[in-house]
Amino acid sequence: MDMSQYLRMFLDESEEHLQSLNQNLLELENNPNDDQLINNIFRAAHSLKGMAATMGFDKMANLTHEMENVLDKIRSKKMILTTEIVDILFSCLDRLDKLVREISNSSSEASDVEDIILELQNLENGKTVASSAKTSSVSLESEMMEFEEDDRVQILSHLKNNYFCYILNVELFKDCLLKAVRGFMVIKNLQEIGIIIKSIPSLKEIENEEFDHEFQILYVTKESEKEIHSAVMDITDVRSVDIIRIREEDLNQQNGTIEKVHQEIAAIAEKVEKVVNTPQNTGQDIKIAPTVRVDIDKLDSLMNLVAELLINKTRLEEISSRINVNNELFNDILQQLDRVTMNLQHTVMQVRMVPIERIFNRFPRMVRDLSKELNKNVNLIIEGAETELDRSIIDSLGDPLVHLLRNAIDHGIEDPKTRAINGKEEQAILRLAASQKGNEILIQVTDDGRGLDAKKISKKAIEKGILTQEECDKLSKQEKFNLILRPGFSTSEVVSDISGRGVGLDVVRRTVESLDGHIYIDTELGKGSTFNISLPLTLAITQALLVKVCDETYAIPLSVIEEADDITPDRVKHVQGQEVFLLRGNMIPLIWSHKLLGLPVPKLNEVDQLSVVVIGTGKKQIGLIVTELINQQDIVIKSLGEFLIDTPHISGATILGDGEVALILDIRNIA
Repeated sequence: MDMSQYLRMFLDESEEHLQSLNQNLLELENNPNDDQLINNIFRAAHSLKGMAATMGFDKMANLTHEMENVLDKIRSKKMILTTEIVDILFSCLDRLDKLVREISNSSSEASDVEDIILELQNLENGKTVASSAKTSSVSLESEMMEFEEDDRVQILSHLKNNYFCYILNVELFKDCLLKAVRGFMVIKNLQEIGIIIKSIPSLKEIENEEFDHEFQILYVTKESEKEIHSAVMDITDVRSVDIIRIREEDLNQQNGTIEKVHQEIAAIAEKVEKVVNTPQNTGQDIKIAPTVRVDIDKLDSLMNLVAELLINKTRLEEISSRINVNNELFNDILQQLDRVTMNLQHTVMQVRMVPIERIFNRFPRMVRDLSKELNKNVNLIIEGAETELDRSIIDSLGDPLVHLLRNAIDHGIEDPKTRAINGKEEQAILRLAASQKGNEILIQVTDDGRGLDAKKISKKAIEKGILTQEECDKLSKQEKFNLILRPGFSTSEVVSDISGRGVGLDVVRRTVESLDGHIYIDTELGKGSTFNISLPLTLAITQALLVKVCDETYAIPLSVIEEADDITPDRVKHVQGQEVFLLRGNMIPLIWSHKLLGLPVPKLNEVDQLSVVVIGTGKKQIGLIVTELINQQDIVIKSLGEFLIDTPHISGATILGDGEVALILDIRNIA
């Protein structure tokens, strides 16, 4: 069978299982006695093993198989979870992640896993089995399983009808990959020549592969022990089968001797029953919405078609207004087209939106490992992970957030001893939060560490030749903080694997700006810092205000506009050489869009009124003076292309209803 058609599904599901394993293992490290977490981890590892074995990726299957053995011992309380075990399991997840990436790139496994498998096997063999497990009557090491009264009645009935009764101890090889399949085949062969009264674990648990490598079966048949042995050993991966015959006198003897054992395990059985019958495990009354995996390229293509439809709808509206169409049928069709287009646009946008937890969930593991490496005590708090963002933006956010979090731990957060001296809690708080504000998403990375020192930053910038002393003196405090976003800038004295090369925050700034976003810094020396990233909900279609600058039409994204109005020239004042105007008690600096775009700037005494667009980016407000305010409409954002990508103050273009091209103003650089 050609399995290549299922490769993409395998890769997607593998990434989901690995993310789940990382997240649950982190939680388990803090709550080692949480049985539900252990079960979740075991199921995810088991699913990953089954998928890999089905696809023929033996290295992944073998590694997850050995992981499953260790997890099963933890689950059955035969092994105590320690930090060393957690570290080894995390190493396994790293190796599995590497194998998934290799499969994605070349459809084959290149990395070796023998070393990590050996670690798991040593771990498994180096631990002693809890004594309570050995004395339990449900242990597979005992030769006799416990019989309930119903079992005894059935056995006696079959014995009177000339059946033979046996207890079968079936053992599979430890490297058996498909235990559930082998167990099912054993049961099927036995059922063809006899009757299974009970099994330990249950038949359902065997089919779900919820057992180690052995299981017991209480069995009645008219066939000989040789036939039973042959039926079991015909199955691949069966190592051995021990057959113990049960007679009537054995039942009477066991009935007296097992009573104490029964009492000892009653409490254990009750606990197990509670776990098995919890709503989370039964799956009853849980409705799961059907979903379909769709290639992101298909969604991009669909979005492009919707964008073209939107452009043509706008052109129809423009033509209608120009020729003054009063036909009622035409206007009705135009209104219906407008409604359908808007609904289609909204639906496609919603399909492309994914929760930001898609990338947030990878960071707890990273913070845990980095904190341990740097000997710092850091508590990562994630907020707003359910906030949704366009898939195309989500995919680009991973690296910037990695840099910000690593910077916070390495540069911002002090070691526990220093924090104690400064009167802080030894455990630092690192907060990663996302929230929606209108048509924008705000992502914040906050730490309660050292904060930024404007003097130190200025000194470093001068030493590196980024600025002269004179240029530095003219900068505001906020502008000095922004120097750390410059290429090659770093305040670290030592270059390490983590930081010091001056490439991290520059990458953050460039990536955020490429997503039509903005980054600004809030900080207080000795208290901590917050890096704020504001991003549009989508990069494809947005609402904009169309304005005139001289005779040209430009678009300003509505997400950054706080208000727009016409003011008289007498409201313009001059403060320290800067034109400003007063808006509800706030002094707003004015910027001429004409000057930014290299167009003639009119004189104040030559105009009757000024059209001002008040723009807010971060905590900063400016008033952008334009020639005329036109209207508000949905626009399709088009890239300027490779050669015009760095055009000052322009972030893209759009096609208007009359077929003309309007440039989109890059507000983040203007403000």
